[in-house]
Amino acid sequence: MTLLTDPQGFRSAAAALTAVLLRKYGTGQWDTVEDAVQDAFVAAARTWPVSGAPTVPLAWLTRVAHRRYLDRLRAGRRLVADDGQADQVASPEPDDTANETPLGDDQLRLLFMCCHPALSADSRVALTLKCVAQLSVPEIARLLRAEESAVAQRLVRAKRTLRDARASFVVPSAAEVPIRLDDVLTVCYALFAEGHLATGGDLLVRGDLCQEALRLVTILTQWPETAQPHTHALLALLCFTAARLPARADGDDVVSLREQDRSRWDARLIARGVRALDASASGAQFTRYHAEAEIAAAHSLSRSWTDTPWAVIVAAYDRLLTIAPSPMARLSRLVALAECGEVAQALDALEADATMFAHWPEWHAVHGTLRARAGEYHRAVDAFNAALALPASVPVRRYWTRQREAALAAGARG
Repeated sequence: MTLLTDPQGFRSAAAALTAVLLRKYGTGQWDTVEDAVQDAFVAAARTWPVSGAPTVPLAWLTRVAHRRYLDRLRAGRRLVADDGQADQVASPEPDDTANETPLGDDQLRLLFMCCHPALSADSRVALTLKCVAQLSVPEIARLLRAEESAVAQRLVRAKRTLRDARASFVVPSAAEVPIRLDDVLTVCYALFAEGHLATGGDLLVRGDLCQEALRLVTILTQWPETAQPHTHALLALLCFTAARLPARADGDDVVSLREQDRSRWDARLIARGVRALDASASGAQFTRYHAEAEIAAAHSLSRSWTDTPWAVIVAAYDRLLTIAPSPMARLSRLVALAECGEVAQALDALEADATMFAHWPEWHAVHGTLRARAGEYHRAVDAFNAALALPASVPVRRYWTRQREAALAAGARG
């Protein structure tokens, strides 16, 4: 398998190339850098199948990307010179101060720059998903539940802001790191979330994105300035969740947590999650990552669905909703509440959110699940139909279709 056929390898290499060129030439030519990186991969796709992949593929790509960058820069200068505007073309501004970094990882340098304080929170997330995770604009739009045009404009504005701020390609000082760490962790969380449950397409799980998020957070726990309790808590959450990935799908079909073969869960990742959760307890602050890690631990350490401590999970969701309220946390809490035997209470709370979350397919799917639990099969079928009318990945749609068919069959029997 080469960088051209391995999604994670391609993603890491593309981010590394982007980082190398931005470090050398500065942020003033960001679009030219991205075009040059794309040119390098196009050249590889044409050359490697014929001549074979080079011994060191990243070195080959780096050389080609540098040449393509300079070619594009010269071509741009010639075009504006023909218009009598040559003085308006910015020259590359090498940033030689970023040759060394305590993290020793180009993608993390890029990650911190994408989370620059001059950017808005939304722009930081979008830019990082584009440049570090190498997601496409449609993928980012699905993940952020935004219009593609809005995401594209956000990216343009973010790059312009960094250029105008003359942002340098360096890891922030130890004093600045805590201020920007929250944004970095938010992006890593979003990256893992897209990998854990793809928001569109034919795949349920995108393991390459999960692995990349896990790798980045692991590195953050190894550097003293970023090895904060909430960093360890996020690592614990990712480990517990990633440990269950092997059992989440049967071919292309979703396997619910209730039905999963727990012998397929990764015991080493669960043990690693326990160690990270212990490390996260060293601070006084209790964050959303602590609460979510507690929930993930309760699931991962339970021998079976019936052994799951649902009351503990509901309490953890209550803490999470106090710290970081979100629609998905509200929905998940109601599922846990129903497992405690409070189906009617869960349905009442769900109905209270109907207007606010009616455009979320997950809301309708949970509605269908709870209506079926209550024996209201016809209403469950209507809810699953509403979920299926909204965008979702192909495996998830198949799962909801099976649930709808089960409700139909149960209604016919009743």
